[in-house]
Amino acid sequence: MQQPTAPVPPEILRAVQAHISQMARAVARIDPLSPFWASLRESGLSFAVAGWNFRFSVEADKLVLADAQLLFPRLAS
Repeated sequence: MQQPTAPVPPEILRAVQAHISQMARAVARIDPLSPFWASLRESGLSFAVAGWNFRFSVEADKLVLADAQLLFPRLAS
């Protein structure tokens, strides 16, 4: 996972990496010919962790962090 340009706290990035690792183990069991993979390449993947939203694209069969945004910026102060 590449580093986001947003100032995401390191503990949040560690949690995101753990989520990605768990998801990778789960999706590794999906048939390579499943429509799931075409959909993932087209739509990408996003999920939230501790008030941050992370959006990933798929490039050359790798997840690439496309965006990281704090969902509730007013609470970060």
